[in-house]
Amino acid sequence: MAISIETGSAKPSSFLATIAMTCPPDLLVLATSSTPKSFAFVRAIGTATLQTAWDAAKAGVVLPILVGEPEIIANDAAAIGWDLSGVEIIPATGEREAIDKAIALFAAGRVAGLAKGQLHTDVFMGGIVRRTAGIRTGNRLMHIFAMLPPDGGRPLLISDAAVNVAPDIDTRVEAALYVAEMSRRLGQPRPRIAILSATESVLTAMPSSGEAAEIASRAAALDPQAEFAGPLSFDLAISPEAAAIKQFEGPVSGMADGLVVPDIVSGNILFKSIVWFSGGLAAGVVLGGAIPIVLTSRSDPPAARLASLAMAAIYNQKI
Repeated sequence: MAISIETGSAKPSSFLATIAMTCPPDLLVLATSSTPKSFAFVRAIGTATLQTAWDAAKAGVVLPILVGEPEIIANDAAAIGWDLSGVEIIPATGEREAIDKAIALFAAGRVAGLAKGQLHTDVFMGGIVRRTAGIRTGNRLMHIFAMLPPDGGRPLLISDAAVNVAPDIDTRVEAALYVAEMSRRLGQPRPRIAILSATESVLTAMPSSGEAAEIASRAAALDPQAEFAGPLSFDLAISPEAAAIKQFEGPVSGMADGLVVPDIVSGNILFKSIVWFSGGLAAGVVLGGAIPIVLTSRSDPPAARLASLAMAAIYNQKI
């Protein structure tokens, strides 16, 4: 293999993928309903938020209710060619009023989910986690990504890469259970969930390894309809070849449908590596509350936004 060592002008990494991201049709089929549930788009201004709401409505994924400044919403919708006739708009000025109005819609039983629009994450989540909002049910809120391959195939779920910074063992047990449940709703009848560490052995010097073993054991006792294994290193979780070389056997080895990471840093690096190096599409949703929460970033491509709404809609479906 020839290695080119270049000097002079700077160039981006050669590992970066150049694949155009699209929302998988199979995911939309799973999410589409003849009677889609209402989702509140919180501060639904800006063409990116409105395009997502329109795409989801056209696909039959959700019925959007737009919360925000009506004049701005109308102007931004006109910019993308969306005729808002028949679309409900809840007037709200600024970020805090928008989240308050959205929570009031939930309290009135009018929405089955919330989607973040153009407002800061701390304001959005701060309103949601207030006890008086009624969205927290006693369970921990946690974020799950479904990483969707660019050429199709089964998703790889990751938890938690966006909400819990340093989750304790109890939180990661819940994460493992949510990952298994979400994987079933995405079509895996008996999901294989790996609890990650940097080793497949329990090592005193590596606390996450012992924690992973405990998490796997506890999750397996709570959900007999899934396979849980830990600790597993990343390669042993996802590569049959690595498992064969290391002679590491088990129902999860090399075939994981979901990964539970030790902390937000490792999860964040992992999902972004899949996005930027392999062209994977990241569909994310916050679970654990009374309704699913779609927590997108302003930098997310339209396909990821639509896929995230589809994932939330799928979770809302009864099995």
